[in-house]
Amino acid sequence: MQHLYAVSTINELQQFNPSDSTQLRVAGYSNAGDGGGGDFYWDDECKADADHGLVIRSKHSVNGRWRRIPSARFDVRWFGALPSSGDVSIQLQRALDACQQGGAVYIPSGDYTIRRPLLVHQGSTIVGDGLLSAVHYHGPANTACWNAATRSPATAMAFQGLNTLVYNDSTYAFRLTGMSYSRFDNLFVHLRVKNTSAYYGPSNGQSPYYNVFTNCHASGPGGTANGCVGFDWGAHDDGDLAPNANQVFGGHINSVDIAVRCQGTGNIFHGQVLEMVNVGYEFDLPPKRYSATNQGISNDVFGLYAEYAKLVFHQKHPTCYFVAQTSMVTGHEQMLESKSKDNCVLLSSHSGQLPMNRSFFQKAVEFTPLKFD
Repeated sequence: MQHLYAVSTINELQQFNPSDSTQLRVAGYSNAGDGGGGDFYWDDECKADADHGLVIRSKHSVNGRWRRIPSARFDVRWFGALPSSGDVSIQLQRALDACQQGGAVYIPSGDYTIRRPLLVHQGSTIVGDGLLSAVHYHGPANTACWNAATRSPATAMAFQGLNTLVYNDSTYAFRLTGMSYSRFDNLFVHLRVKNTSAYYGPSNGQSPYYNVFTNCHASGPGGTANGCVGFDWGAHDDGDLAPNANQVFGGHINSVDIAVRCQGTGNIFHGQVLEMVNVGYEFDLPPKRYSATNQGISNDVFGLYAEYAKLVFHQKHPTCYFVAQTSMVTGHEQMLESKSKDNCVLLSSHSGQLPMNRSFFQKAVEFTPLKFD
């Protein structure tokens, strides 16, 4: 009869002689009850590299490995990414790498310090407990916490219920390059310093396209001009391409310089809430398109709630067409700054001119049909 033995930690598992028992229950990763334990069995024929989570090498035998009996989702604590335990970049990346063939990685409530970019693989889903799953990113300049493991060809993945905090100048929470057909749901980003972005989207011609963002928030450090951008969808890589055909539903953006910078086309923003921003929506062409033969982008904004956005809409090139309908705008200094009002429509029920911001009217920017020879 096979007995099920129990040990306290992964280190004790490595020290255990598999000839005494081929089944073990581990109480925790570093300490009993820390969430990194589980049930293991000894596989004599396994020669896989140890990943310190699913496959553990024994100190008693060169041949064979201890193998975890996993549940449906891979818990980052299985790989030693324990909350409030210092830098867990390596350990959390091991959990992400365990899903190279697809699967879900669970980041439970707690504070996790990350000091280098994390790479997420095709078909992976990263799941947290919302605000309580706090990933603190301290990476170097011009890097992001969450990245696609491969930027070409584009890959699909999903992020749900995460709180990412960004601490270093010129860094980002999510870099969307390499992500298309992906989902972003119930995400929180806290930009703690200037010149940072939440959802940063340089394009490579394949991505970021056809992504859906639901209930995605961004909060900046405040101040009069902090250089922070919530959705930063500019042409940052080669000056010619930007995110196209993405949809954003809901979400709250506050205390940043620009809530949405968009140089791509076919993007739709539904029901966002903006507060305490210098610019709500900035529409512009990619830099190289200024001298191109073909110019122009078209994007839509519906159901906007804006409170204390100094400039709500900024059209920086006359061929940046947009249709916008606001639900509530108050506390602003200017509704629209534009290079041209042709082929754009702005509908609003609040002018902001009366003390109570309750004047009801329809404001339409002139529409001129395009002419074709």
